[in-house]
Amino acid sequence: MNVLEVLVVVVPSLYMGWTIGADDAGAAMGSAVGAGVRTMRQAVTLIAVFTTMGAVLEGHKVVKTLGKGVVQAHLDPIAAGATVLVAAAWYHLAVMLGVPVSTTQATVGSIAGVGCALGLPVNWSKFGQIAVGWFLSPILAMIPAYFVSRRLRAVLEKGKWPLAEIERKIGWLLTISGCYVAYTIGANNAANAVAPIVMTGLLDVRSAAIVGGIMIAVGALTAGSKVIETVGRKITRLDPVTAFSAELSAAIVTHGASELGIPISINETTAGAVIGVGLSRGELNTHTLKKIFTTWIASPVGSFVMSYALMRLYLSVRGAAVP
Repeated sequence: MNVLEVLVVVVPSLYMGWTIGADDAGAAMGSAVGAGVRTMRQAVTLIAVFTTMGAVLEGHKVVKTLGKGVVQAHLDPIAAGATVLVAAAWYHLAVMLGVPVSTTQATVGSIAGVGCALGLPVNWSKFGQIAVGWFLSPILAMIPAYFVSRRLRAVLEKGKWPLAEIERKIGWLLTISGCYVAYTIGANNAANAVAPIVMTGLLDVRSAAIVGGIMIAVGALTAGSKVIETVGRKITRLDPVTAFSAELSAAIVTHGASELGIPISINETTAGAVIGVGLSRGELNTHTLKKIFTTWIASPVGSFVMSYALMRLYLSVRGAAVP
């Protein structure tokens, strides 16, 4: 593999990792910063540390699934580069439109689309297992978030503890749950960036996971503050109690999926947890829910179609036999 081919794979992968850090990992500490529990510098530092830790210790499990489990063959550099480029392009298109989207769904859909376009064996059984995980993860996060939120609120309403003591304890719980979310992002989402590197054989699974974790950390450190500011002070309506309930539930489900090697969406899981705490308070924005549910369906389908079309065009221009 020459230098140009390496760059075609590595540069989009590194960029995707940076984007995940800037847009997804930064949200882990939004609630803590918004509540005044942690400063911005403390938040991005904690995110960088724990996303890297998650990728180093457990990221290889999901990298293996995306790198070798969906398309059971090595991809050439152009195909691998197209996979991550389409996923990143889809993600940024959604961001520009102000629509929440999952990088995990975009990555899996893109990998499957490239595999089909090249006539490679696609493990549809594995794809189906992953899709089931996407469906179940928000539900599994919703249930504990609902009960944890109700229980905490019931305890607080009894007024057994002074308000200052409650805020201090909730503040530390928010920090801990935020670190846990950051850890699970590294463990589960590093694969979205570096799966193409594994698919071309440039790096082994564990080394690629470490690279992905580092790039997520760099994204959080250099650009994560904007997302933290938005989540913590501009758009979120979660108070410390509900924020902690949602973060903890989402992190537990994402961590469990990472243990099983199943790539899921931290955005979907968090949304499910937020729905749970919303139900516990009798407050749900149905318009927002419809918008989120639509993107959950459109993301894997759209990235599949885009990557498939791009690879067919590439084969046609190159004059290669179209499978």
